[in-house]
Amino acid sequence: MLPKWCDKYSIHNDAIDKQHKKLFELAANVEMISDKPIHKGQVKFLLADFFNYMKEHFADEEKYMAKIGYPELANHQKIHKSIIQSMIDLIQNIKSTNDLKEKLNIIASKWLLEHILQEDMKIEKWHQQKLKNANNPTQKQDKNYDYICKCKGKIHKVTDEIHQKIQISKAQYKCKTCQEYIKLK
Repeated sequence: MLPKWCDKYSIHNDAIDKQHKKLFELAANVEMISDKPIHKGQVKFLLADFFNYMKEHFADEEKYMAKIGYPELANHQKIHKSIIQSMIDLIQNIKSTNDLKEKLNIIASKWLLEHILQEDMKIEKWHQQKLKNANNPTQKQDKNYDYICKCKGKIHKVTDEIHQKIQISKAQYKCKTCQEYIKLK
C-alpha cells in the first residue's frame, strides 16, 4: 500500500508541494486500478497523464533547486533523467494490459514515491540547514569538520559544503596519501 501525502513530505515550497500532492494522487489512482479489470486505453491515458505531469514537475523542481542554490542539483537532474528514460523504456516494451498496469505500478511506487520520500527530502533537509545557518549569525558559516583516514594522526579539515555533500548525497572522498575514504571523526 502506497503512503498518503502528509505534511512531513513537504519541502516548504507551495508550488512543489502541490505538485507532489498531485503525484501522490496519481500514484493512488494507479494503485486503485492495479488489480481491477480495466481497458488498455484507460491505462494508457493514466500513464500519459502521469508521464507528462512528472516531466513538468521535474522541470519545476529543478528550477526551484537552482533558485535555492542546492549543491546536488546536477546529481538530482541525472536522477530525473534516469526516471524518465526508465519510464520510456518500460512503455516501449508493453506486452498486455496487465503488463502495462504492472509497469505503471512500478513507476508510481518505486520511482516516483521513493524519489519524493528520499531524494526530495534531501533538498528540504539541506534547505532547512541553510536557513538555520542564515538565521543564526553566531554560527560560523565557514565551519570545518574533522575527518580521518588510515594515515596515523592525519586530520582532514572539511568545509561545511563538502561535509553537507557527504551527509546528504553520501558522496565519498579519498585521502590523497593512503587512498582510503575519509570518515567523520
